[in-house]
Amino acid sequence: MFFAITALLSAEGEKSIAEMPEAFNEHLAQPFRHVRLAGSLHSGEGERVGFLILIEADTVAEAEAYLHESPVSQAQGYKHTEILEFRPEIGRIG
Repeated sequence: MFFAITALLSAEGEKSIAEMPEAFNEHLAQPFRHVRLAGSLHSGEGERVGFLILIEADTVAEAEAYLHESPVSQAQGYKHTEILEFRPEIGRIG
């Protein structure tokens, strides 16, 4: 199954990323997780406000574990997160 993880940054979250960019990048690129697509979300003014990650996992609990392993999540740098099952209807995730 695929899950869409959205994580909106708090003011502390952007600071956390700036303080630990290597740990954050390593988390996004974990080879043992099946991240299919990941990228930042931006406001109309171009400011980074969060992230969207499409992850392949057997259960929502596995996707949630991935989110909670994030150094930004551990630093309580997200003001809002959501994990939803994603069912592609057009196109494909290869």
